[in-house]
Amino acid sequence: MTSVHQLVPTISPRDAVGNHTLALREVIRELGFDSEIFSMFRHPDLMSDTHYVDQLPPDADVVIYQLSIGSPVAERWAQHRALKIANYHNITPISLVGKWDGLLAAEVQLGRDQMARYAKHCDHAICDSDFNKSELEELGYTSTETIPVLFDVANATPDPSTLAKLERDRRGTQVLFVGRVAPNKAHHDLVAAVRTLRELHDDDAHLHFVGTDGPPGYREAVETIVTHAGMRDHVTFHGSVSQEELVAHYLSADVFCCLSDHEGFCVPVIEAMHHGLPVVSFDCTAVGETVGDGGLLLRDKNPLIVASALHRVGSDLDLAQRLRAAGRERANFFDRKVTQDRFSKYFSALLRSL
Repeated sequence: MTSVHQLVPTISPRDAVGNHTLALREVIRELGFDSEIFSMFRHPDLMSDTHYVDQLPPDADVVIYQLSIGSPVAERWAQHRALKIANYHNITPISLVGKWDGLLAAEVQLGRDQMARYAKHCDHAICDSDFNKSELEELGYTSTETIPVLFDVANATPDPSTLAKLERDRRGTQVLFVGRVAPNKAHHDLVAAVRTLRELHDDDAHLHFVGTDGPPGYREAVETIVTHAGMRDHVTFHGSVSQEELVAHYLSADVFCCLSDHEGFCVPVIEAMHHGLPVVSFDCTAVGETVGDGGLLLRDKNPLIVASALHRVGSDLDLAQRLRAAGRERANFFDRKVTQDRFSKYFSALLRSL
């Protein structure tokens, strides 16, 4: 049986790349290929379902590398004699993380260096977005294809206690952002925008951050900004939440706002659209491509401009309703079954001769 295996630095069930890798394995198996996952760091829940990287068979026919960070695992892929496919999820530029986290900076720099060197080793590349695709093509990668990341939209029943608390505490416009507290996500810009919304539009708005902490120094910097801006009572860091709690946040908020400086795709934007939450986003890197015509895209994230957009969405019911409808339609484009079918057709055509 033809073997099509995957290599990934870390495999975890709560990680976007990890979930994508697990889902892609099922797509490949359904096509009749032997497919396993090999990783250096494996979550305890996946120890029996995955393999250590040293166990990768030397006679594998195809090896797919999930490229999102620098890792010694990448060298195993590059040196393997099999047909090599890169699945690129983007790597944050070192300029956005360097001063916040030395270890992460080293990993992203290694990843960027490896990405540049591997163009001559890679036979085919799959990219989450056209933005990611353009990065690889600029480095000399050939035979590139854009297929979105595989993910399940958070469709759990909303946690009733979380929903009740959010509704009980609501006053003005409720602004939500979901994502790791990291410098490329630009939480500091969101604080500035919501403060401006409160001051210029007499809106008792509240900003909700949902997501795990990234570099400690950046979280501390954002906390300091919140305090100095007089926003301590108007910004809440909810941290990591369950799927049920996440759905409660999507259903309770008035608008989802993303001002990231760098994204390779941005799954939370699609989740917000799916749940009928109007989206306002800074048109940067892959964000505009992901949002498409399903949300309000801003060319500038000056706090005055962002605050005006948030005010318009929060006060214009007709606009908010149009954005909800457009967002739901856009989210359907990224439905998991649709993306699975695209991967299935891609691998069927590519591996037909093996």
